[in-house]
This record gives sequence, C-alpha cells and structure tokens, in this order.
Amino acid sequence: MNERVLIVDDAADIREFLTDYILKPMDFEVIVATNGVMGLEMAIAHEPDLMIVDQQMPRLTGLEMLEKLRERGIQIPAILATAHGSEETAVKAFRLGVRDYVIKPFDSQDVINSIERALRESRLQNERDQLVQQLMDKNSELQRRAQELNVLYTIGKSVATSLDLEEVLHRVVEAAVYIIGAEEGTLMLLDEERGELYVRASKNLDEATESTRRPVTDSLAGKVLQTRRPIVVGADTQWTRTHTAMLVKSLIYVPLIAQEKPIGVIGVTNRIKNISFDSDDTRTLSALASYAAIAINNANIYSQISRERHLLRTSIDHTESAVLVLDTQYRVLLVNEAAQKLFDLTQPPEAGQSIKDLVKDKQLLMFLTQAQATDSESATFDNVNGRSLHVQASMIADGSKVIYFQTL
Repeated sequence: MNERVLIVDDAADIREFLTDYILKPMDFEVIVATNGVMGLEMAIAHEPDLMIVDQQMPRLTGLEMLEKLRERGIQIPAILATAHGSEETAVKAFRLGVRDYVIKPFDSQDVINSIERALRESRLQNERDQLVQQLMDKNSELQRRAQELNVLYTIGKSVATSLDLEEVLHRVVEAAVYIIGAEEGTLMLLDEERGELYVRASKNLDEATESTRRPVTDSLAGKVLQTRRPIVVGADTQWTRTHTAMLVKSLIYVPLIAQEKPIGVIGVTNRIKNISFDSDDTRTLSALASYAAIAINNANIYSQISRERHLLRTSIDHTESAVLVLDTQYRVLLVNEAAQKLFDLTQPPEAGQSIKDLVKDKQLLMFLTQAQATDSESATFDNVNGRSLHVQASMIADGSKVIYFQTL
C-alpha cells in the first residue's frame, strides 16, 4: 500500500503543485484539505503517513491544528510550509513534533528532500515494528512447534511402552484435538467384511456420530483409505457436507497405515469455528496417525503372542511330562503342574524368577543354563530330588528354551 500524504493549504495552486509535480510522481496517495479545521478532521479520520501543513490558514493556523492533534495524543509526521522570513515560527513548530519546514515559494528539490527527511524516522520505526512483529510471530510459531513436538514425544513414549490399545488410541485422538486446536477428533478402523469404517476412539463427538458407520465407497474418509492420501477441507462461508451425515466448516482426514496396509483413518473437524487447517496441521496429524498405527500393530502382535502363549500353556499343563520354558536370561516363563511336583513347589514360581532359585542340583543347573551348540540337546542325571531324569532342552525361535523332564 502506498504511503498517504495529507496536504492542508488554502491555496489551490499550492495544493495542485504539491500533488501533481511532487507527490504523485513519487507514488504517494494524496488527500487534501482547504483549511485547518478540515485538515484536523481528515488527519483524525484518515491517519496519513505525512502531513504538509500551511501555517497561515483561515479558521485554524497550521500550528493550532498541530496543537489540537497533540492534545488528542495523535502524532503524525508533519512538514510546516511557511512564508520567507517566518523561520522563527517554524522553529517553534518543532516543539509540536514537526519534522521539517519548507519556505514559500517552493523549490521542488527542497520539498522532496524535506519529505524524505520527514518520513525517514517513521519508515525506520515501521520497519523496526515489522521486524519485531515478525520475530514475535516466529517465536510464537517456534513455541507452538516445540509444544507439538513435546506432545508427539509423549505420545511416542506411550506407544512404545503401553500395550493398552484403548488408552493409547484415545490419547492419540485427544492429542490431535489439542495440538491442532480442532473441536472434534475421531479415529476410525476398517471393517473389511462389511466394507465400512467405524469409530474406534473419539473426542467431543456426540453419541449419534460415534455410532455411525461410514461406507468406504461413499465417504471422504473412505476416499482417504482408498487413496492413502490426506484430504483437507477448508473453512468457507458455506458449510461443507462430507458424505458422513454431518456438516463441518473444516476437516483433515489422514490414513492409518500398518505394515503397508491401510487399516483406518484419523481426522479432526471444526463444526463451529470458521478456521482452516494448514500443511503443518496435516503433517502433525499424519505423525499421530503413524503412532496410532504402531500402537495397533503392537497390540495385535501382543494379542497374537498372548493367544499363542495361552495355547502353549494349555498344551503344557495337559502333558504328563514336566516342562519348563526359560527366556534368554534363564528366567522362568512357564512351568506346568508336573514340573512343580518334580521340584517340590507348593505354588507356581513368580514371573521372571531365575531358574537358579528352583534347581539346586549343580550339574542339572549347568546343563540348563549353558549355551546350546544345537537346537536340541539331552542328558541324563541321577538323584535329582531322589529321581533319575532324562532331560531334553530345545531352543525356540526367540532364543528361549523349552525343557522336558522324564523320570527314569
């Protein structure tokens, strides 16, 4: 925007000279007043960047006009135009904030130089203010990004340490709403059999929306799932229908990808706030979607391991042979009833208890804790708790050992 100059002078030829031969060629926007009262009103209403004010005018002189502006706390750079021999008046005007003065009749170059001098300070001030504002904006942005990273780090730790899928997914959605400043958040998973997305975790959704199932083939969330690309709907004056039976002002949907397979969608929406989301918001939500996908994958793996361990424990408990399962640190993972009887245990050992606490026979303990040269090794031992035993140790995939004891 061009700088604005207010000319206050009762002489039409002076106004025209300043406007046509000096100010407009210098790309200033020009407004004019024909007397001091009009000049005072226009200065208050238009807040020009500079005023060129004649001293001798009807109704209000230039100095009187500047005094009234000063009484109102309005400080606008000004140049006072005076007749030859009125330099003393101009000097007094400096006390009212006048930046410079010019003597009639004008010399064009003198006026141009005076304008440059008068605006130099305000231009430097404006430049400084802009730099300070930019610095404050950058600082605010850095603080916001630091806050986002802190929340993302916290979520990352939760995903890495927690196997409670319900807790982690709700925490991810709450973080999305908090960081992005959205009104609502939702995490939907794919029901492959029905070809629908259903809400798995949410924040600030009503019950009707939480129970809504969305077809993959006819919804924005479904499109995100199919294309594996985020979708952003910006804020408009008109509400946007999203094929999800709800009206929103703005939204972001990003896909959940687990082991290179799309499994769901996470999104944030604004129904009331007329605020658009930007690329930083999309990037943050995508990071949270990655954490959610990791949590889901970890939970699925844990669930599978738990099922397999349950099956293994069931099989072990029903076999007549005594069986122990040790981890790579020779801590007890599983022990069946036959093994409890063999080692005279009144109750199952605590999880993680060392095999050294159960087995007192030094030769048997050495066999159980030695590194195996092959996947399976066996040996016979006499007088272990008054029994002769044939012991077979087999290594399994994760480095654990399964040990079978047969009484001879």
